[in-house]
Amino acid sequence: MRSPDAPDRSASRIMAFLCGALTLAALAGCAGDPTDTAAPGAGFMAAPSGGGSVVNVTNDTTAQNETTLAVNPLNPDNLLTGNNDWNYNDACGVNASFDGGRTWTRTLPSGFIPGISQYTNDPAVAGTGRYDYGGDPAVAFDRSGTAYFACFGYQAVSPYNVVLLVSRSTDGGRTWLTGPPSQPLAQAAIWQGNGISKGSTGQFPDHEAMWAGPDGTLYITWAQFNGNGSHSPIYVATSRDGGRTFSPAQKVTSGSVRSDQDARIVTNTDGSVAYLVFDNSVQGGKGTVLYVSRSTDQGTSWNAPIRLATFQNPVCLYPPYCFNISGGAFRGPGSYPAPAYDPVRNRLNVAYADIVGGQAKIYLTHAEAADLAHWSTPAVVAPVPSGDRFAAELSASASGRLDLAFYDRSYSGNLLVDMTYASSTDGGASWKSQRVTQSGFDPSQSGVPCSSCTNGIRPFLGDYNGIVSLNDGAGMTWTGPGRTYGDHPTNLEIYFASLKP
Repeated sequence: MRSPDAPDRSASRIMAFLCGALTLAALAGCAGDPTDTAAPGAGFMAAPSGGGSVVNVTNDTTAQNETTLAVNPLNPDNLLTGNNDWNYNDACGVNASFDGGRTWTRTLPSGFIPGISQYTNDPAVAGTGRYDYGGDPAVAFDRSGTAYFACFGYQAVSPYNVVLLVSRSTDGGRTWLTGPPSQPLAQAAIWQGNGISKGSTGQFPDHEAMWAGPDGTLYITWAQFNGNGSHSPIYVATSRDGGRTFSPAQKVTSGSVRSDQDARIVTNTDGSVAYLVFDNSVQGGKGTVLYVSRSTDQGTSWNAPIRLATFQNPVCLYPPYCFNISGGAFRGPGSYPAPAYDPVRNRLNVAYADIVGGQAKIYLTHAEAADLAHWSTPAVVAPVPSGDRFAAELSASASGRLDLAFYDRSYSGNLLVDMTYASSTDGGASWKSQRVTQSGFDPSQSGVPCSSCTNGIRPFLGDYNGIVSLNDGAGMTWTGPGRTYGDHPTNLEIYFASLKP
């Protein structure tokens, strides 16, 4: 989540009254049984066209977006997803599954991370955090099965502090640290300046990502807007004690590598090497190139970033500043890079979206893990005659299968957004793809609560989705429309699909 939307987060507390009751019991009943594999909302199907299942994860009355996904290495049936939760708690929502994604823990009343905002989903019960709202969820499981959740806390009044907090769970995501004073969350990064959380002249950390290495190292990376024009270098902090404390943040980028965003980290099989990718606008504007950096000392130091790809026309879905695909404008995932390490071929793969020939396409490029200075010519993934594709999420299985999920408008004459799952067993040389949704939706016609918008909604699909590789397929999460409560379609939901190639 980018902070220009932050002031509208307070609108979500108004929407919490839609069920007409304030008690925890009433809020819980408002959305029905949260472990139901409920039929998805308007415009989505009950089952993927290629088999498997689709579940409405959040299944409530107010919007969620920007979902992330992790799988427990000790129990592949234990999945964890997080989101920006626009319910009364105004922070980061969390849902866990213990049956491979068929059912999920409740969103209402207590499906959020404690210790971040001042609110719970019951107006009569105060939260254990000190911040006015939260966002930008990131989740991970470490080798011991401990779950981690990273979320920003935002202060809406002077001195406008922004803090990156990390919680943990030892029961697969059912319960989390309760927050201060007895169980405070860890601080991965904190900004103590006096500015505004607007992303222009402000100073704040933004859009973190998290990765748990097989050697026990927990990595968190983010872009640090420092108030110097569009300068936003990438920082990385690490934990070696199970997310209890974090190292001083290491600045990875500097100099002419200025406007950096959308950083992601993956490691090799034993965790001895970490790879960081991010997009960069060189000297202004939305990302025009992609960079990669490497660490061989658990994130203590990083080599100078190497350019791995150059965009022709990066997808930018961030109105009113930029929107460069056809149709009604909405905010959504753009051209960020999605990395995955292939353990069979010892390669680092990166997927991203670029507009070429007037159409947004998904591209894949790779480099030998020992030679990040040379990358393959980017190749279009599963090309189609027409239809924009964007929001690539990439993962790799232990067998070397590449799993890729993305938003896709090729099924509707480039009018509506669907989901597609593509897989490759030959390192990306060829792909099998299948439509995940049976019908699409128009993201410009639904969104999150917005008290300052003329129609009551902000079309905000979120800036990222999630994917994990499983033994025989992949699990993926994304944002789509749900049932409308009240006068405005402000109930985006998180959906999960489990598919086989």
